[in-house]
Amino acid sequence: MQTAYDKNARYLGKLADVFGDVTRRRIYRYLREASQPLSASEVAAAFGLHRTVARSHLEKFADLDLVECGIRRRAGGGRPAKTYELAPGRLEIMLPPRHYERLAKLLLRLLGETLNPAVASSAASSLGITYGEETAAILAAECGQSQQRLSPQAVVGWMDDAGYSVALSEGDDGAIVLQVQNCVYRELSQKYSHIVCSFDCGMVCGMLGADPAKHTQTQSLSAGDEFCRHEFRL
Repeated sequence: MQTAYDKNARYLGKLADVFGDVTRRRIYRYLREASQPLSASEVAAAFGLHRTVARSHLEKFADLDLVECGIRRRAGGGRPAKTYELAPGRLEIMLPPRHYERLAKLLLRLLGETLNPAVASSAASSLGITYGEETAAILAAECGQSQQRLSPQAVVGWMDDAGYSVALSEGDDGAIVLQVQNCVYRELSQKYSHIVCSFDCGMVCGMLGADPAKHTQTQSLSAGDEFCRHEFRL
């Protein structure tokens, strides 16, 4: 996954126009959660729209390279259907431009070169737990709650807002399962997975109030899997 930076904000006005429409925002989320590319007819049926209206919304995404277009051939022949799916890239808008990713890479390299991997991983996990607990406390206070442990649904809501794209389900023995489709630290985790992934897992444990010893990760984006899969036994 590559990151594109809109340094001079020429993209910003176009994005504001596209996502200023509530229907387009819903369609974009629908595409994000789809398991396969969708045609304009399929999107139209899902939202009760005319096919040409749905196509118009989808083409606005295509004009900004937010989706990739493809062709799906029909089983019975005939004209192939044009399909749409989210583009794998990520756009970051910074006004004025910031270079936090560069600094993060340098700091991670420093940690990776000066600390034993096991020590670095443990320190990152502890930092993640603290950050998760602090985040949970802030969110609980905003909701007028005294309990600082967040429900799994609240954690998923926070992570979705942060850009993770998470699905919640129940696993064996009542375990809470989080399936993460997008890692917001994807580029960094590919090289420094023992640090970045430890921090991320610790953060979720902290938000859930879960014992890290009762967390199991069975799949990982940084290892080449299609998603990260976490199990928590609360």
